[in-house]
Amino acid sequence: MWRSFRENIEAITVALLLALLIRHFVLESYEIPTGSMAPYLHGLNAQISCPNCATKTPVGISSDSLTNKVRMGEKYRLLEGTCNKTGTPFKIRAGGNKDFICPSCKETRSVSTVTLRTAVALPLQVTCRLCTFPYETLVEPADVLGGNKILVDKFEYDLDNPDRWDVIVFRFNSQRNYIKRLVGLPGETVEIKHGDVWINGKLEVKPPKVQAGLWIPIHDSRVEEYGLIPSAWEQTPNWTRSEGEWAFNELEGTGEISYVRPIDNFYGYNASYRGSPPAPIRDLKMEVQLRVSTDSSANNAAISLEIEKSPSIYRWRIPISKSSEKCTLTIDSTTENKADITEEEIEGLILSQDAQTKLEIAVVDRQIRLYKDGSLVYEYALPESEYDSGISSPKGQPLRIRATKCGGYVESVRIFRDLHWTKNGNYATTEEFKLDEDRYFVLGDNSPSSLDSRYWGSFSRTNLLGKGFLIFWPALPWRNESGFIR
Repeated sequence: MWRSFRENIEAITVALLLALLIRHFVLESYEIPTGSMAPYLHGLNAQISCPNCATKTPVGISSDSLTNKVRMGEKYRLLEGTCNKTGTPFKIRAGGNKDFICPSCKETRSVSTVTLRTAVALPLQVTCRLCTFPYETLVEPADVLGGNKILVDKFEYDLDNPDRWDVIVFRFNSQRNYIKRLVGLPGETVEIKHGDVWINGKLEVKPPKVQAGLWIPIHDSRVEEYGLIPSAWEQTPNWTRSEGEWAFNELEGTGEISYVRPIDNFYGYNASYRGSPPAPIRDLKMEVQLRVSTDSSANNAAISLEIEKSPSIYRWRIPISKSSEKCTLTIDSTTENKADITEEEIEGLILSQDAQTKLEIAVVDRQIRLYKDGSLVYEYALPESEYDSGISSPKGQPLRIRATKCGGYVESVRIFRDLHWTKNGNYATTEEFKLDEDRYFVLGDNSPSSLDSRYWGSFSRTNLLGKGFLIFWPALPWRNESGFIR
């Protein structure tokens, strides 16, 4: 019996020692304290359901920077319930009447059909991350969720230097650790221009594999909206929309659908915006799932995907199997005073008839990319004359899908935006910032709400603690945010 007890004690002791060694030298857990790395890494937040589309938007909740204690508001009389038509939950301020207007369906209902109570709450102005509908809600202490918990690899940087775009954990002062994205390496110059990172005087292009993890979804045609704001889409007569997809018949001509909502640098995670008004986002991706067919006599049948970035329009025209045309990329920078059109031809790229196909067009880091069924098929580097396109958008920045001499279905459209770093702060925002040897420059993904190297400059390699690589909590059936860090 004593031997068995001793063996158990030894096993527990060894396990504890191994755990301490792993924690000290290899892996360590870390809780995200703020939303500076949103939308993919969350600090304290509340999940708020949009009245217009029922999409849940994580919204950051302010807390004390040292204690992480939530700063709640005053006492409010609030109404809590669910929309009878859409099933969307709501929590709003109560008025003094016996009736209220449902925030989702706008029907008048009796207060007696929902919960009425007085509670300490925090009023938040929220903008839906998908449909951009603005609305107010109340958040109670029980609604606040803890930040993501991640694992930090403390061993990797003992063997090798960190890479640009890594998500790293480091110590900047004696009070707390930080997690940010690494953008500037020792000896380089860094500058932020029009939302992009410039290194040593040149725009830094994120590799496609890195970029794939940084796209932020901002629209999904399959998500039903309830009509509280104008539709995101305009369409010509021969297009009919039903449940998130479009049927079209353009066998005799040309027609299109256009996404017309403004796309600005506003994150749904932020209940408020720090700094200058949100700038237009010019780095976008449109992902289209479609199925097309054409008449046997048509020789110029095609699908075109288009992103407009004033004053330029970037257009891919992809022929359908029986067409004699080649796939073309057109860059139309024509202004009132000058015609300026560039055209590139791509051999062998066609759409098969009656086959489901996924097409993606991306304009990012001044590169134009075309993907077919998940594979990159063409990439074109824009000339320097195009570097200012899309900085301002007086006519908006629509995205279009155009059909010529064909019919079929657009089964879904998803639109994504890239990270856009703002010029808030003192370093690398108005001129190049030179890094000394052995020092690094970092930025938060949620740039409008991040305190990073733009405010306090670079830090030494000796402050580097490790690489963030895995979100391990929450990992619950009803709230699973686990996965590898993008």
